[in-house]
Amino acid sequence: MPVAVVFDVYDTIVTAPSLPGPEEFTACIADVLTLDERCAGEVVGAVFGALYAAMTDPSALQPATLGLLEAALREQGVRRERADLDRALWHALGCAEEGRHGLCEPVAEAMRRVADAGHTVRLLSNCYLPGPMMRRLLNGLKVPEVYDRALFTADGGPKKPDPRAFLLIGEGEFERRVMVGDSQEEDLAPAAALGWDTVLVNQDDPDLTCLMSLLRL
Repeated sequence: MPVAVVFDVYDTIVTAPSLPGPEEFTACIADVLTLDERCAGEVVGAVFGALYAAMTDPSALQPATLGLLEAALREQGVRRERADLDRALWHALGCAEEGRHGLCEPVAEAMRRVADAGHTVRLLSNCYLPGPMMRRLLNGLKVPEVYDRALFTADGGPKKPDPRAFLLIGEGEFERRVMVGDSQEEDLAPAAALGWDTVLVNQDDPDLTCLMSLLRL
């Protein structure tokens, strides 16, 4: 019976600097959505406030980023097309900056080897970028398209370290489940509490030998 191997995204498969701060985010939203600074500040404050409240409570469901942005704009009496909102988030979260994100090739190679061996590869990421744009980002970085399912928390729902997120992404008939990530608190400890095997990835020296040994590859 195959094994389900779930990979974290940021600082595991994808390398990236810290997220843009509220000031940078606000300036970008104002520019892309053609809002004045006051309106943009109100919108970003509402979005960040709701996200902060959810992210500081481990058991709280994460609200969908697009829904928050649309609601905040409505409060200001502003309507924008979905394509404009997508473009605003893409730029505000730094995805339009060439070289801001990178691929961790050792992890990418591990994904390929796991899939080639007949095991199931999945992704679980706490993120602010909605699923379609996350896939766009991953495709642009040449992340191997060997995963059959992904849970991107920006679409709304449970997030790491909430066990519900792990149960959702781990659904299926599997002999074992393995969580691969860079965070003991968010990735490994909650997975281990559910009986999963875990593999820590250090971005300074990514070594997936432990994963290969677990799967006898």
